[in-house]
Amino acid sequence: MWVSGRGLLPCGRAARVTDTAEIRLPPKIVEVFEGEARYRGAYGGRGSGKTRSFALMTAVAGYRHGMAGNSGQILCAREHLNSLDESSLEEIKSAIKAVPWLLSYYEVGEKFVRSKDGRINYVFAGLRRNLDSIKSKARIIIAWVDEAEGVSDAAWQKLIPTVREDDSEIWVTWNPETKHSATHRRFRVNPPQDSKICEINWQDNPYFPKVLDNERKEDFKLRPDDYGHVWDGEMKIHADGAYYAVEMREAKAEGRLTNVPYDRAVGVVTAWDLGVGDSTSIWFAQFVGAEVRLIDYYESSGVGLDHYVALLNSKGYVYESHVLPHDVRVRELGSGKSRLETLGALGVRPITIAPQLMVDDGIQSVRSMLPRCWFDEEKCERGIDAIRQYRRDYDDKGMTWRGRPLHDWTSHCADALRYLAVGYKPTSSSWGEPLRRNLQGIV
Repeated sequence: MWVSGRGLLPCGRAARVTDTAEIRLPPKIVEVFEGEARYRGAYGGRGSGKTRSFALMTAVAGYRHGMAGNSGQILCAREHLNSLDESSLEEIKSAIKAVPWLLSYYEVGEKFVRSKDGRINYVFAGLRRNLDSIKSKARIIIAWVDEAEGVSDAAWQKLIPTVREDDSEIWVTWNPETKHSATHRRFRVNPPQDSKICEINWQDNPYFPKVLDNERKEDFKLRPDDYGHVWDGEMKIHADGAYYAVEMREAKAEGRLTNVPYDRAVGVVTAWDLGVGDSTSIWFAQFVGAEVRLIDYYESSGVGLDHYVALLNSKGYVYESHVLPHDVRVRELGSGKSRLETLGALGVRPITIAPQLMVDDGIQSVRSMLPRCWFDEEKCERGIDAIRQYRRDYDDKGMTWRGRPLHDWTSHCADALRYLAVGYKPTSSSWGEPLRRNLQGIV
């Protein structure tokens, strides 16, 4: 790839400029930086070269701005950043030092990088704690978010308008974990119109080092469950610190993630977690003998209780009970009514109020129930993913797991399942035919 004051040109293309310099990038990354774009990004596994390439290109972009007489800041952000040791600083310093003409332009200190002409300055920030302070920063010409998988939708909504100069850009690099993450939805499912984003893995990196290849081969042999995520950019089946990783792995191995039809002879139990200003989650379950059949799952946000009641009625299920959290009794300021009263008036009955237990006790109840659970793989897809990803909160500063769950997109789904585990006691176990007896063709 070639760099000039007029723009970026790939190797082999005729350059009509006199001052050019060669830099080395994986071919897939070259495509990302060709031409104009508001958003540039790359996702994939380890060894792809995406982090080093983007670190290098921040310096190139800063150089181009500086040579054009522009001033501004290059923001290098991550979701969590407690110190510079956790930032992209060292990657940027290494990339600059490897290119003589960049090193001649930048001053590289122990804890800073800035251009010698004073026009370009690097700043480093964690989005979780510093979003409000980022808003006050001077002109941001590039905002590069590395390890962006965990960045929340709220963080994106705050960050993007902050990078508001006409010629500013937002860059994103990440290793995918779940298709329900805010980053996945924003940049892969519905990428912005003015974006250039590619998938890149170790196979796409012609400069993939031998030492990493040896590690890759060892992971393939010794850690096959993690290999696809770490090296091939596949979604992570279970999050680090996941509460139910063992149970959900067993459910998969035993064939309990499958087609689970609705049994018309058995009443349906719903279990709700009612969000306030965010998602409401509902599990649909049938209890047959010792089996708990999760036949359906639904969640939404920004709608009233009448929406969920209409949804229940549209399913065509015969309901036995509706399990709701204890705070359903709290009266809302606007109406003066509790959501329990509102749901009752809308015809949701009978209602069972889940007992108010410690979260850890509820999690243990779910663990005890999961070996008996069958999940409809299609209708419960999002619910299954959430249960797999539901995990402990992590203390980045103390580098230890906290004794409480992380509150993210998985929370409401997991809470609803917890209310089912602690709040419903089957009144009959004689209906229906156990699925274990009909594995060859469930009807």
